[in-house]
Amino acid sequence: MKKAFSFVTRVFGAGGDVRPSDRCLKSFNLNFEGARNIEWFKTGSFYEAVFYKDNVEFIAVFSASGKLQEYKMYLPFDFLPAPIKKELEKKGEIMNIVLVNKKNSIIYEAIYRDRDLNRYLILLTEFGNIIVEKPL
Repeated sequence: MKKAFSFVTRVFGAGGDVRPSDRCLKSFNLNFEGARNIEWFKTGSFYEAVFYKDNVEFIAVFSASGKLQEYKMYLPFDFLPAPIKKELEKKGEIMNIVLVNKKNSIIYEAIYRDRDLNRYLILLTEFGNIIVEKPL
């Protein structure tokens, strides 16, 4: 069983080194096979893994029992679905885009800059509908 978890590279946590539970590590391996440069952190009773998969940066949050709570992917503009691209292109220069999958519900968080160099945070559904848009 030790061999199955050899992908864990570094483990960090508040108050000293921690090791995620075996259930958490098993769930990580099942959900994110092929992940690289994994760093673990502990926040309260949750474990957070920061890593790369297919050249995309991820953050995944797991309960100690191994349940994947949510994950975030930092996306290049080219990876976006057409409805999201269309809506964001109307807004201005895209600074950052994150896909958030929480309990199999997907939203997109983006930061964009308008012509006057004002920055905004916008949350969109996977269909391009705006949930929230506010200045930063």
